[in-house]
Amino acid sequence: MTIAGPTIDHRPSAAPTASSVPGALPPRAPGQPAGSPASARPLERGAPRPALAAWAPRPPADGAPVPRCRARDETRREEERHVRALARIVALACVEAELGLRPARQLSAWLDLPTYGKMVRRADLAGRTRPDRGAAGAPQALGARCCAAAEGVYEASATVRLPDRVRAVALRIERRRERWKVTALELG
Repeated sequence: MTIAGPTIDHRPSAAPTASSVPGALPPRAPGQPAGSPASARPLERGAPRPALAAWAPRPPADGAPVPRCRARDETRREEERHVRALARIVALACVEAELGLRPARQLSAWLDLPTYGKMVRRADLAGRTRPDRGAAGAPQALGARCCAAAEGVYEASATVRLPDRVRAVALRIERRRERWKVTALELG
């Protein structure tokens, strides 16, 4: 004798069915008109606070999509951080080359050819007029600022502290073949 139990059909159904069930409305406070939002009712002491709606950024006024705008802004901020770091490093290296603490040829990777030639002449002249080869302490880069002048072009300034004074350096930094080069340099 065999006992037959219920059979279960494991085949997927042709189409899912959906029914429309009206959502439940939150309870209203006494004296609150029907249809007013639940957030308008006063909170009772000890009652949990309602969840805040997820923050959704507004699209910019020009109609550009938000993610692309954010990506562009983040790319620009990253580029500015890179340019500021480069300005600080180059300013310190140029002051060290002028003081005789660094060979001027090390600047060739950062400076374009006319600016490099100017810096080499300046370091050579400073080496001839300087009585000793070093200062009492090493120079220290204090900081740098930059401002976009055009697409791929920044103007930057940096300050370098010496034992007896602080010097300012102005730089023009341009992107050339996916590398940043200093195209103008003024030491103060």
